[in-house]
Amino acid sequence: MEDPYHIDVMYNWFKYSVSKVPPHVIDKKEKRKWKIEYVEPYGRCTIATQDIKEGEVLFVDHPVVTGPKQTSDVMCLACYRRLESWDGYQCSKCRWPLCGPECEGRGYHPLECNAFAASGYKPNQKDFSEAQYMYEAMLPLRCYCLTKMEPDKWKTLIAMESHNDLRRGTELWEREQTNVVDYLLKKVKLGVDEELLHTITGILDVNCHEVRSNLPGTQDQYLVRGIYPLCAMMSHFCVNNTHHTLMDDMTMVVIASTPIKKGEQLTATYTHVLSATTERRKHLKYGKFFDCACDRCKDPTELNMYFGALRCSQPGCGGNILCTDPLAPANDGIWECDKCRYKVSAATVERLNKLVYMELRQAGEDDPVKLETIFKKYQYVFHPQHFHLVGIKHSLSQMYGRLPGYILTDLSDAQLLRKVTCCKDLLQVLDVLDPGITRLRGLTVYELHAPILLQANRAFQNTAITKREFLEQLHEAEGYLLKTVYCLKHEPLSSFEGEICKIARNSLQELQKWIQKVETLPDSHFIPEKQEALPSQLSEEDLTLETLLKKLEEQ
Repeated sequence: MEDPYHIDVMYNWFKYSVSKVPPHVIDKKEKRKWKIEYVEPYGRCTIATQDIKEGEVLFVDHPVVTGPKQTSDVMCLACYRRLESWDGYQCSKCRWPLCGPECEGRGYHPLECNAFAASGYKPNQKDFSEAQYMYEAMLPLRCYCLTKMEPDKWKTLIAMESHNDLRRGTELWEREQTNVVDYLLKKVKLGVDEELLHTITGILDVNCHEVRSNLPGTQDQYLVRGIYPLCAMMSHFCVNNTHHTLMDDMTMVVIASTPIKKGEQLTATYTHVLSATTERRKHLKYGKFFDCACDRCKDPTELNMYFGALRCSQPGCGGNILCTDPLAPANDGIWECDKCRYKVSAATVERLNKLVYMELRQAGEDDPVKLETIFKKYQYVFHPQHFHLVGIKHSLSQMYGRLPGYILTDLSDAQLLRKVTCCKDLLQVLDVLDPGITRLRGLTVYELHAPILLQANRAFQNTAITKREFLEQLHEAEGYLLKTVYCLKHEPLSSFEGEICKIARNSLQELQKWIQKVETLPDSHFIPEKQEALPSQLSEEDLTLETLLKKLEEQ
């Protein structure tokens, strides 16, 4: 039976991936709840074959191959540990930097090692610069080496989309011609057709995922990229319904972040959810070679979040300036006020956003005062939920309580309140743009529980809170910890999120013990409950609207 879209290849890869993971990760006997179909205009996509509950594991996806990002600093090509310099230990066969002799046969390094050794070319750090990154050709070379060393993996890799027709003649194509194709043909002396190398680079451009190192002390560093065939089968939507996490062996685990109905697509996001439409669509067009037209992108209000909207500056207006044509191919649609119809060019909006980007970059990530200054400067220029303001709140929610000089116990009541406000405002946005189980939600509710708990305990220590109010705030913090665990329980313990989940579990146990203790405390530990005055009884003669309002005003 013909398989023009290589769907059976992907099903075989699913079976292979399941065989690679421990049984507790996914039920190996359970029938999959999705299928892969070719559907215009999406191409191959993944469709639910039955209703799927939030939190269900959908599939695991083992990488075909991984390798260093093009722009990574010097690292061990076997274990991806960062190295202090190029001049430490070098592979005895190919002369690329490694941790030591123990790494010469580890990981995927043997793929490129044999090719470099056979070519006679000895790489040197002086060969590379910003014009040609050190590892720009490394993953494409590894992919090509699969043809002979791991043909089953090669069969899966070459079944993926390269978009050569869309990439040909672009700036990216020309750079890859020089830095990948010419490098591999002339330096490494591969005997291969140029078109095949361009196909490989295209597959990587279109389908690669950045993945985090799982080495201690580097959990938050994206040093590596890999090919995940099943993840690549999911269509992109700017509000998606799946969440993926990475095991220590770099296998991807994909779960339903929200409920998915039978017949709906399983969707992923290839860009940052906290970017506005213009920024997202430019990124997708340049890196993934398609114009997104999802519900969020085609709505000028971005699902009523007004994520890119400006405030109208015309006297007495107060309207929102929105893009009139968010799907314009060149992202050059006119921006117009939804009340007075005042117009602004797309170029002007772009210059404003770039200006703020530069100011935020200069402000850095270690001084909340600088960010607060930028926030106040633009709070009446942008809509309150503009992506720049939300981004600042996201940063502040983590700065307050973590930076030196801003440790949680040292924060003033005003700073604690600011942290709470930033977290809650961010969560309101996530409810619409990134709903359900997500890392960002898990980390944000964790950040939120701490000031709520600290404020409550401060009031208790000062005997400035009622017992009812105290318990309400403790239960609120308990709810945030429960949500933290719920959102982050799939993360590996070696990751930052996994560590936060572990801390949240322990904090939850301690908090629940404290709640039980508080429930038994005598009323003398609290201020008395306020007694609401009961309205005086009114006779039937008094029950006219005029006399009723008058008596209520007098009370």
